[in-house]
Amino acid sequence: MSLLCNTMFTLGLLTCIVLTAIRAQAKVVTSFKECKEFFYKNTEPGGMDQNAKKICQMIPLYSAYTLDPACSSTPGVKCNWHKDSDENVIKGNQAISSDYSDTGYDRGHLNPNSFQCGTGRTATCTLTNAAPMDACFNRIHWYRWESTLRTLLLPKLVSDGAFATAYIVTGTVPNANKRIPHRETSEDPERVTVPSHIWTAVCYKHHTDDTKSFSFSYMGRNQPAEPGIRVQMSPDVQNTLGAVKRATSSDSISSKSNIKVRKVTAELAFDSLHDYYTVTEELKAFSGSACLLTHAKPLVIHDELRKREVSEGSDAVECLLVPEKQKTAADGSLCSGVSDSGGSCQCETAGETKPCCDFPCLYNDNLSGYRCYSGQEQIPCSPPYSLITYKRDRCLDDYPCATYGYDYYWCWTGSLPHQWDYCSPPLWRSKAENGRYCRSNHACAKYGSRYKWCYTDDRDSWDYCCPSDDCHSAKNGKTCRSDHPCGFHGYIYLWCYTTDGSWDYCCTSNDCLSAVNYKTCRSDHPCGYHGYNYLWCYTDDIGNWDYCCKGCSH
Repeated sequence: MSLLCNTMFTLGLLTCIVLTAIRAQAKVVTSFKECKEFFYKNTEPGGMDQNAKKICQMIPLYSAYTLDPACSSTPGVKCNWHKDSDENVIKGNQAISSDYSDTGYDRGHLNPNSFQCGTGRTATCTLTNAAPMDACFNRIHWYRWESTLRTLLLPKLVSDGAFATAYIVTGTVPNANKRIPHRETSEDPERVTVPSHIWTAVCYKHHTDDTKSFSFSYMGRNQPAEPGIRVQMSPDVQNTLGAVKRATSSDSISSKSNIKVRKVTAELAFDSLHDYYTVTEELKAFSGSACLLTHAKPLVIHDELRKREVSEGSDAVECLLVPEKQKTAADGSLCSGVSDSGGSCQCETAGETKPCCDFPCLYNDNLSGYRCYSGQEQIPCSPPYSLITYKRDRCLDDYPCATYGYDYYWCWTGSLPHQWDYCSPPLWRSKAENGRYCRSNHACAKYGSRYKWCYTDDRDSWDYCCPSDDCHSAKNGKTCRSDHPCGFHGYIYLWCYTTDGSWDYCCTSNDCLSAVNYKTCRSDHPCGYHGYNYLWCYTDDIGNWDYCCKGCSH
């Protein structure tokens, strides 16, 4: 099986760009010879509009770049956006800063600021490397994926040295029906097209050992709500593009997947279980593999790449990113055989037939639980995530923590069928009623009790808890009504009306009151859709409002 790193894009493209990260000035060119080193095999992506202008280091549609491991220890910094000296001249061909004013859209990087250093970083801070991205999409969803991509690629590049190159292309899908600036706020409105989606394609090429090469791509809807980011990945996943189109509900995208993924293995270390869950949730989607926790004890790792040591705290963890050894059912049970019935995966296990996942098992914020697709049906699932119990004992290698048909996470720790124990569930934002977060190796669960509880510190202080710190998450897994999020509502404790027609205690309300412009939503009008297709809220008593999103205050 050969590695396929060239993907055919049949989108209706207007212009094509590549950001060279060398010069801060942009220019139209007749070919990409001046910046061909940023393309795999020095070849630009195919399937583009033949009438499109080729522009080195400008935006309109895609940006090709490489990841330099020498920049790995340098975090991203705030941009001082550069602009050409004659704004009136460039205004006819590209966006200018005033186009973004009072729109709710960020100047979103295509070539990420954090992927470059020195003059290369300066070059990313130009409007020719910016596309209008929803503020919450840019600052939360897409930022997490950029961070995860660096986490995946940097250790590989450092390990492989000069024998490998990570070629990356990030681009946009134009939406002809949405433009900025808005008519209400600009004398020269609707000049700049807002993309409906943002996508990234990666080709990791090892120059001497092709078994270490791999490729993948992912795409997300440019919106404040969960963007439905999906990954095109391994050849055994069928109809991947169709699932992406269903997830993004777009008829404007027509493409054929040519991407195949090689085996990806790596040992990863994290300062905390919170960081582990945040990053590896996306790594599962990248490679179809799991990063199984192997240690949850103080770690001291001398790492020149990071120029520091991993935290010695009690929740520092280490995991092994591995491909699935064997097909499992959605609940984690090992399959003795797998069949395709009615377009969905079916697993034969211990004399039973159980559904299995065609796509990675990922956390769904809206449902406050893990879901995957089996055929076209979305079903509950148990993600592979740990080889240790909540007491930090080791699970049997072939039986990692999972639900295995029960309503709690557990694993076998010794001889079957007697030695087993509970696992801390993969909930990285569970919170106690007292407002403290659950201890990262002891997430909110029953652990054999009649109620959900968790430890909140290393002294084994405990309290009742909620599965998530989301402002619509109530105790014991209930969901607050969309028009009545978690709050005090005239009482001295946090509570909400729940979707089952009753009420329950809840654990957090802070994330419901943050607007994009850093103002605070009115306490009686938290961030929500309120009859529209975007998140917004009133910020005062005289009718002023703004776009908003959970967790966007930073």
